[in-house]
Amino acid sequence: MNSDEMSFRRSLSLAFRFSLREMRGGLSGFFIFLACIALGVGAIGGVNSVATAITGAVEAEGQSLLAADLRFELNQRRAGDAELSFLSGLGDVAESANMRSMARLPDGSDQTLVEVKAVDALYPLYGERVTEPQLSHAELFDEKAGAYGAAAPQLLFERLGLGVGDRIMLGGETIELRAVLVSEPDAVSDGFGFAPRLMISLDALQATGLIQPGSLVEHVYKVRLNGDAGALETVQARAASAFPEAGWSIRTRSNAAPSLSRNIERFSQFLTLVGLTALVVGGVGVANAVRAYLDSKRAVIATFKSLGASGGFVFTVYLVQILMIAGIGVLAGLVIGALMPFGASAVLANVLPVPATGGVYPAALMVAALFGVMITLVFALMPLGRARDVPATALFREMGVDGRGWPRPVYIALSVAIAAGLAGFAVWFSDDRRMAAIFVGATVFAFIVLRVVALGIECWRAAVRV
Repeated sequence: MNSDEMSFRRSLSLAFRFSLREMRGGLSGFFIFLACIALGVGAIGGVNSVATAITGAVEAEGQSLLAADLRFELNQRRAGDAELSFLSGLGDVAESANMRSMARLPDGSDQTLVEVKAVDALYPLYGERVTEPQLSHAELFDEKAGAYGAAAPQLLFERLGLGVGDRIMLGGETIELRAVLVSEPDAVSDGFGFAPRLMISLDALQATGLIQPGSLVEHVYKVRLNGDAGALETVQARAASAFPEAGWSIRTRSNAAPSLSRNIERFSQFLTLVGLTALVVGGVGVANAVRAYLDSKRAVIATFKSLGASGGFVFTVYLVQILMIAGIGVLAGLVIGALMPFGASAVLANVLPVPATGGVYPAALMVAALFGVMITLVFALMPLGRARDVPATALFREMGVDGRGWPRPVYIALSVAIAAGLAGFAVWFSDDRRMAAIFVGATVFAFIVLRVVALGIECWRAAVRV
């Protein structure tokens, strides 16, 4: 180790010791600083942790949410013999059909739109269909006394003023409502519904006469793979290769509920930007707190310089202090972020279709901590740079450290570089980078506008004094 390295280490060690001694005075004046950092870091870390927890739960429950390992969807046509043979070779196949129609009272006095879902005896391959009363497929759907059976949610019963055992007309067929449909495992994977569900059998749908050329009907084939069927990606590739003109949409259990996943990503994106906004706005409070703190330490800084301390040493002493204080705020924010998934799992238990269990997600918390430290540096370097170059005589004359002018170019360059890095990370870690880039650009524009307005007010006040 050469003499320059030893000198640097001694200087850094001395600066650290002086920083700890200065910290004995407490955190007076830094409570807003700490609150801004803690809330911003907590919001970013917590939101991303909750999103990660929900996404993980969706992936873990993929089979139940899809009610299959693979889902093949065809519009306006059923699968051909060759396609059915291919699907049957993969494992058990459950067929269903989805369409919209009008459910009418037998006397025609009332009607309502319904989302018809016709299923076969194998449905569901995974998960459980829950009805009240709980009936088997045959008891629920088979034809009895001249009517096929059906299950529907309570909403349909209320809209038509019916009860269990009453009958409705669907197309040209009479349907008996034999149970209240409480839940279906693949409701989320089927997508958003515009009307109450009416679950019937495939035979009943065929009997209604609703399926005609041009009818808007989705035929779905759900597959429970055999043990030797191969990986999901391999099966998808085989299906695309064997039937390039089939036109079917293929979904796997790893992407069981794409609409739910997209909504979670968008919600997480929005709240992450809200948390970053809180950090950026809090950065102004950081800058003000640092300036006020340095101004209160002008006598100490003057003493350091009078005893021969260099400007770089003074800068290091107070930079270490600011980082230690920021570290407390970041740590508090990380605690908030780490606890948020546990609270969210309890609050969202009755809202989400999957159990969002609590947990600690280091990646999400590390991103939040990185943002907190970078925001602190962006807004603290400029006032620290000004304090570095104020002479001791000026400090003893009670002129303070918040003088006019710019600090040395190196501090300006560091602030700009860290701000650019912060913007880059915000865009890089975002799911929607275009939105994040727009947010960053709008934030920079807002700061420029506010700075110009502030300078205009200062010039106007100076002109009034003259």
